[in-house]
Amino acid sequence: MRNKAASVLFAFFVFPTLYAQSFAGRYNGLYQGEPVVLTLTAAGGSAYTGLLDDSNNRYNVSGRVQGSVLTGQAQEASLGLTLQLRGELKGNHLSLKLSILGTEIPVELDRENTAADSGRSDTPAGNPVAAKQRDQALVGSWTSQSNYNSGGYGQGSMSSESTLILLADGRVADGGSRTVVGGTGWSGSSGGAATGVVDGVYWFTENKKLYLQAVQNGKTEVQVLGKYYMENNHLLITAENGSKVLFYRS
Repeated sequence: MRNKAASVLFAFFVFPTLYAQSFAGRYNGLYQGEPVVLTLTAAGGSAYTGLLDDSNNRYNVSGRVQGSVLTGQAQEASLGLTLQLRGELKGNHLSLKLSILGTEIPVELDRENTAADSGRSDTPAGNPVAAKQRDQALVGSWTSQSNYNSGGYGQGSMSSESTLILLADGRVADGGSRTVVGGTGWSGSSGGAATGVVDGVYWFTENKKLYLQAVQNGKTEVQVLGKYYMENNHLLITAENGSKVLFYRS
């Protein structure tokens, strides 16, 4: 039970943390023909602060990022307004949803190019792991599944699935996730859509270990996912703490 829980945490919480994209920058868009400007600044860890200007009011923004999603609040102090916000970032396009009293306001925004962005590419010259080793046998789409059944009276069950995609040039993509839970007379499910290539995250291998390298806010971090073993289209990753995650080629 303990090892199963560790595997689930590894697959569903370690990966999303490493995949967190940088939301920092200035975004521009329109709402009902009026310009909207959002400026976000990293505030340490997964936290962000900033300003949202909709041409009529200015809101102080605070929130946190998990993966490609920013959630938080936008507050206009003089009017006493607090809006809940949720934004999903794909590349430099941010789909922002503001909500208050059951009303949802969708705004589509695009991030301005910066000097740092303009010099980046995924060509060998701009790929920070281009010169590193990559076991090409790992290239492809890998799905991890976990199942749990409580047993006994009033038993419940949970099945989770997530997909990791390793590209030949060292980039990493998110293939989405799905969780199904159920019990006597009830059931439910949730899922996260695939978001495609994860900006600033790369993979490489060394001595039969799989590594992820993330570049965020000019800082490079490398984390070993664990030792890997492949057989019959199955991939077993054993983390340094001994927990194991089994993937199958999808």
